[in-house]
Amino acid sequence: GYLIVWRDITKRKLVDDARQRARDELFVLLNAISSAASHTMNLDEFLSESIYQIIYSFRSQAIAIYLVDPNEHAHSEHRLKFASHIGVEPEQIALLNDSVTKAALMGWLEDINEEHPLVLSSSGQVRSDIPINIRQLNFAHIALVPLTVTIQQQVTPIGCLCLGRSEDDPFTQDELIRLTTISNQIAMLIDSDRRRQFAISLSERQRLLRDLHDSVSQKLYGLLTLTEAAQASIEAGVEIIPSEVLDHIGENARQALREMRLFLYEMQPANLDEGLVAVLHHRINAVEGRADMKARLINDDNIRLPKNKETDLYYIAQEALNNILKHAKAKNVLVNLRQTRQNVILEITDDGLGFDMKKVEQGGLGLNTMKERALQMGAKYKMTSKPGAGTKMVVTLAKKGQE
Repeated sequence: GYLIVWRDITKRKLVDDARQRARDELFVLLNAISSAASHTMNLDEFLSESIYQIIYSFRSQAIAIYLVDPNEHAHSEHRLKFASHIGVEPEQIALLNDSVTKAALMGWLEDINEEHPLVLSSSGQVRSDIPINIRQLNFAHIALVPLTVTIQQQVTPIGCLCLGRSEDDPFTQDELIRLTTISNQIAMLIDSDRRRQFAISLSERQRLLRDLHDSVSQKLYGLLTLTEAAQASIEAGVEIIPSEVLDHIGENARQALREMRLFLYEMQPANLDEGLVAVLHHRINAVEGRADMKARLINDDNIRLPKNKETDLYYIAQEALNNILKHAKAKNVLVNLRQTRQNVILEITDDGLGFDMKKVEQGGLGLNTMKERALQMGAKYKMTSKPGAGTKMVVTLAKKGQE
């Protein structure tokens, strides 16, 4: 005989399918967040894009991110920042951004026993240590998910993800597990960005200190040497030509002043939100225009480039202008930013000392840096110079595919 057993596996199949969909959705979210980290220009853009990806996947009506400011003192009331949000009404922002609320959340994050998500419900018991009034925020449930990284085998909070759900449908354990995974990914990317920014800042500070020592300090030392030599000659009764000595002193003083202005300008980060043309105008007016040098910027109207291309062009222009200021002894500088139907062209010309391109030291004057940056952005780079005939640099960037 035969024994036939019929089992209804519909319910189990539905559960398995739901879990598979949740796993697939989690991988899509993680990839989207990683992609946002690679192509966004700053932390604010990354946070906005990340929470936009999250809010609808978890059927939430509002989402916000708090971040711990690493520059604030450990006990500062401003240590936790309300960094980004979507769907949060103005009156809700006032409650969530209240100093008492942020202090309580910071205390919760620092509690080593609270490494897992915390769910607050309008129908549940209110926690006295988290003064968030669910009913006043018009949410049925709020999920607080820590953003943590492990530093020297110690879990360190760097912020908190906050989701608000209006419908009376609690956050499930599976949702909280996925939120924890996503929060860990976001925390890791934020921490990596902060470390990268710190390394860049440290490197730039060291470069500026090195430049200050190699340029301004040397010019001031030259001034001191000239004045001491002149004074010694006068005391020894040696005849000197005052005009020649003063000319040397004046030239060293002017050069030191130029390079000090450049040093102070570079201490201020360039704000490219104003656009490439505006930043170049500001640079020329602040440095070259005040350095006994006639500097002009000629530009076409309506030059539009992606922000990263504008940034690359600006740093190429900055390196070229720095070289002119430090080495060329030019009287006139012309920066020409123009466009044709196919290209955007940056051209910088000076009437300075020039140099023999065959004899210049490999990588000298930052030439390799400018060339490599141009090649990385897909542009053509050309520099021409002759001793006594000035220098001309041209960067040509194709418009095609740049929008």
